[in-house]
Amino acid sequence: MKPTPVPHFNSTPPKLTATLGLCAAVLAFAGGCETAFERIDRRTTELLAQSTATLGADAIVPRVSTPSRFGLDRRDRDLYREDVPTVNPSADELTFTPINESDNADAVMRRLEGYSELSPDAVHLDLRGVLSYAIRHSREYRFEEEEYVLAGLRLLIERHRWGPRFFDDLSATIDADGDNATFDSALRLVNEFGVTQRLPYGGEVSARALARATEDLHQRVAGENVQTAELIFSANIPLLRGAGQVAREDRIQAERNMVYAARGFERFRREFLFEIAQDFLDLVVQTQVIENAESQVQMREAAEKRTQALVDAGREPPFGAAQAVGETLEARDSLNSQRERFRLTVDLFRVRLGMPQDEPVIIETSMFDLRPPRADLNAAVRAALSYRLDLQTRRDQLDDARRAVANARNDLLPDLNLSGSVSIPTDDERARAGLDFETDDSSFIASVTFGLPLDREIERLDVRRAQINVERAIREFDRFRDTMAVEARASVRNVDRARFSVVLQDQNRIIAQRRVDVIEAAPDRATALERSDAIEGLNRARDAYDRAVRDLQVGILRYLLDTGRMRVQSDGSIRPLQGITQGEADDPDNGPDPAGEPAG
Repeated sequence: MKPTPVPHFNSTPPKLTATLGLCAAVLAFAGGCETAFERIDRRTTELLAQSTATLGADAIVPRVSTPSRFGLDRRDRDLYREDVPTVNPSADELTFTPINESDNADAVMRRLEGYSELSPDAVHLDLRGVLSYAIRHSREYRFEEEEYVLAGLRLLIERHRWGPRFFDDLSATIDADGDNATFDSALRLVNEFGVTQRLPYGGEVSARALARATEDLHQRVAGENVQTAELIFSANIPLLRGAGQVAREDRIQAERNMVYAARGFERFRREFLFEIAQDFLDLVVQTQVIENAESQVQMREAAEKRTQALVDAGREPPFGAAQAVGETLEARDSLNSQRERFRLTVDLFRVRLGMPQDEPVIIETSMFDLRPPRADLNAAVRAALSYRLDLQTRRDQLDDARRAVANARNDLLPDLNLSGSVSIPTDDERARAGLDFETDDSSFIASVTFGLPLDREIERLDVRRAQINVERAIREFDRFRDTMAVEARASVRNVDRARFSVVLQDQNRIIAQRRVDVIEAAPDRATALERSDAIEGLNRARDAYDRAVRDLQVGILRYLLDTGRMRVQSDGSIRPLQGITQGEADDPDNGPDPAGEPAG
């Protein structure tokens, strides 16, 4: 019995080897010196720049960077472990150290005050610095950037599907036929190189080149050793169902989704930086509240000493001193509570900024210097209807829903497809035909297929579903538009309310300060209760004024955001509109509104 010969793959026909080498060279040249992923990053950046440019000069292009890691920082073998360890010690393994019962109130107070001590190298955060830091380090901001980038990648994928797509398949097959313990074996190599192209209004055309080589491994000399090639051109074109604009639905939706992503990212930037500014102003108010509480403690301590002196002089009942001590302790407790709330708020704020938790920070007392706009309710609504990017996206998505109905109706049509192919082989009389194609031996195939729409029940249900989705989309758009108009009008009223509150709280603060000054000028003429009420009233008035100032600045920013007028620069700073910091004469609301009418 003869053993089956071992196939030698280096016996590939020379012309077939040359063909494969040429294909590889073409693909290598197409890539150039740029790697595949570098080319993807470059094309994505260009696409994002084109999409962002449609929003105007204030919009920015998100970062497109190569991911620094593709998984967790663990050993590869740990990624495939089935016995995932769990850390959950029993109660016997855990320890608890109770507090020293000998600690008095002063020791606890010193420990609490130690929590507020900051190192000399603490980072000073002002409003502009916080906004810039959030743009560069916030995980939330980075996530939205990546969502925008992913939208660009999805569009590139869809565009690639509509371009010429090349493929090259090489297959090797060994056949062995047995006859009386003797095996006749042969090696067959087939290389198929082709390109396909989708047509704009449905269908596909393709061109393929087939190269076949067969070598008899049993009889190397007298056996069957042939090589042939063939060119095949084919097309499949729908004429009714699946023809027309419906064939481009995936491409159309991907292009529109890219516009939506650009608007969504820009809208997110404005909302995100508004929220960051709002959170920072809250921290500023908390620092001012703490300063007011510290001042209250000092005033309580001074009042305690004066009350004790009056008690010692017999001019105040003894319980007055005890009451003054209790009020001082209560003021200290309130101060510690304010400090703890501030520390917790700062820690959460650092998390949102993407700042390390062990990095100490100092909140600088800085705010915007925005003048209240002279706004009109109707003008604010008209501006929102014209400028709000999210409303524009909702409006365009109505067309997406209507287009879905048209596409669903297309599925009700009968199938009518036109297909054809042309095949050009090489000379079949030559064992080594190479690339000697014989056009005289070409074959043609053409066919028309008509499919009767006997069962379109599912398609009719899809049409009804698409129609219902349109009605729902219209109602949702109306709800969103009306809610947006309510928000725009509310933002105008809120600015006016905040302006009145600032004036009111400023007067209240002045009155409270005068009351304290009168009592301090003649402390023996006021009772302990009157002194306590005066100090408490001054502290409340200061806190209320600081909050009113904060509410006014936040209200102005909210007005700009709700009317679609907020503009954010690349460094995260909020770009002031013309006249917003220069008085009412240059206020943007004084110019023509989006409808071309005076804003009033």
